[in-house]
Amino acid sequence: MLRASAALVGLACLVLMTPPLTQASERWLLMSRHGDCAEIGVLKRKVPDLGEVSDPDAFASLMRQKGYEVTSTRVSVPRGKAEEIKVPQKELFLIFVTPELCSGQETR
Repeated sequence: MLRASAALVGLACLVLMTPPLTQASERWLLMSRHGDCAEIGVLKRKVPDLGEVSDPDAFASLMRQKGYEVTSTRVSVPRGKAEEIKVPQKELFLIFVTPELCSGQETR
C-alpha cells in the first residue's frame, strides 16, 4: 500500500511539472493597419522587458503582472485566429494573428 501511494505521489509530481499544451505552440504575429504582419518582438520598442512573449495570452498576462489594465477580445475570423489586446495606459492597441491572416510577407 505504501509503495502504491509513493508511486501515485511521483506520478502526480510528474503531471504537475509537465507544461500544458497551450496556444503558445502556435505561431502568432502582430497585424498592422494595412494587413502586413510583424514578429511580436517589434513590441520591444514600447515594452523593453518583453522577454520571450510569443502569444496574446502571455502578453496580456505580462501587462497585468506589471499592473496595467488589459482588455483581451477574441476576434471571429474566417480562417486562422485573431485576438485584440488593448493596454490603454501604454497606448497599445494590438491585433495578434496567426499567419493565415497576413496579407503578404511578414514585414519586420
